[in-house]
Amino acid sequence: MIRCLHHFLLLVLLLCYQCTAFIPVKINTYAQSKFNLQQSSFDTYSQTDEQELAFDDILVGTGDTAEVGSFVTIQYTGKLLADDTTFDSGLISFKLGEGQVIPGWEQGIIGMKVNGKRMLKIPPRLAYGERGVNIVPGGAHLLFETELKSVASNGIEESISKFRSLNPLTSLAIWLVLFNAVLGIVSSIQK
Repeated sequence: MIRCLHHFLLLVLLLCYQCTAFIPVKINTYAQSKFNLQQSSFDTYSQTDEQELAFDDILVGTGDTAEVGSFVTIQYTGKLLADDTTFDSGLISFKLGEGQVIPGWEQGIIGMKVNGKRMLKIPPRLAYGERGVNIVPGGAHLLFETELKSVASNGIEESISKFRSLNPLTSLAIWLVLFNAVLGIVSSIQK
C-alpha cells in the first residue's frame, strides 16, 4: 500500500513540476508617464552630465514584456563605463516602478521581453549620482549587461517566476524535498 502511495505521490510531484512551466503570466498595465523613456544612441553615448539613458537590445526576447508594475527577475553584470571594471553581478528580482533599483534600471528594463538581452549605459544622475556607493565612485557612468529571466504581475506569479528561474536541478531538489515531507506526513498518518 505504501509503495503504491509512494508511486502515486511521485507521479503527482512530477506532474506539478511540469505544470509550473505552463502557468500563464499576465501583466497589469500601469501608467508609465512618470518615467522619462527617452534614449540616446547607444554607440554615440558620451559621458556627460546631460546624457540620457542609452540601451541596445543584443537579443530581443520572445516572452512576456516588462512593464511598470510587473515583477521582473534580471540576470546582470554591472561595469564602470570608464574602465570596464566589473563592480557587481548576479540575479535580482524587483517590482518595476517602486524605486527598488536605480532609475536607470527602472527606465531601461521597461519594454524588454523575457529571454531578451539588453545593454544599458546609465549616466550618474540615473545611477548613484555624485556620491557613489561601495566601489562605484561618485559621478560614474555605468554599463549593465542584462537578461530578463521572468515577468509576473502579482506575488504568486512572482514566486512561480523565481522558481522557474532556478537551475533545473535546484528546482527538482526542492520538489523532492517537498515530496519526502508529504510522504513522511502520509506515513505517520497511516500508523
